[in-house]
Amino acid sequence: MTIMTTWDMTFRALPGIGLIQRGADLAAVIAGAAEADRFTLASGDVIVVAQKIVSKAEGRVVNLADVVPTQRALRLGERTGRDPRLCQLYLDESAAIIDVNGRHVVTVDRRGLHGTGAGVDMSNIGPRADGWAVLLPEEPDQSARTIRDGIRERTGATVAVIVSDSFGSPFREGAIGAAIGIAGIRHLEEPDDDKDLFDNASKPVMNRVDEIAAAASILMGQTAAGRPVIIGRGLPYTCDEHSSLTKLLAPTTMPDTDYDLRADA
Repeated sequence: MTIMTTWDMTFRALPGIGLIQRGADLAAVIAGAAEADRFTLASGDVIVVAQKIVSKAEGRVVNLADVVPTQRALRLGERTGRDPRLCQLYLDESAAIIDVNGRHVVTVDRRGLHGTGAGVDMSNIGPRADGWAVLLPEEPDQSARTIRDGIRERTGATVAVIVSDSFGSPFREGAIGAAIGIAGIRHLEEPDDDKDLFDNASKPVMNRVDEIAAAASILMGQTAAGRPVIIGRGLPYTCDEHSSLTKLLAPTTMPDTDYDLRADA
């Protein structure tokens, strides 16, 4: 089922989300914030949710004081100038370390996501949260499905949900919003036509979920913006009840180099 669109697409930052605590029901939080804003969630909407609040709700927060670095984490800390306890989290959350470039540790995490530092983050955790780190959700697709099911239960709306995070590329400066978990939306889209304007064969395949996550990240902002939930309306996508971001991830050949530092020395 393809959700059709007009020439108008809108993104709306949902106010009133507030600070999320462990155990929070994000579907209830989002539905309540929409109601307070007098905004009616509708079938076909795409809800983009920042990874940070998903991780916090799921208790994926670690006190560095409880982390004991291995010798390999100590060596990685020396190489990067980073806290060895933070480096230990990089190792714990990674399937492989691909490269080390200055302070940047390029990883493939346990979910198959490429990025830096296995998605471990120390920003916007909460007041008096120095020395704490947030990890990515254990199963981001399941996180998205739980939110989607909860929204349908509370509002009757059949929406799509994208859990997003910011990712950098080794080939470009800066970071961009990308999907790490999805529910109710096909990850790839192909055009209905297979010819271009001049009747040449053309069948591009577009990464729809990352396109939407990147657009939503403009409204989300970074640092102190405080807009972790964005509602997209009028977006062209295909509803998929069995969607999973794992279908989007390219197979990775793990490097056989000294950067693969997971085992204790």
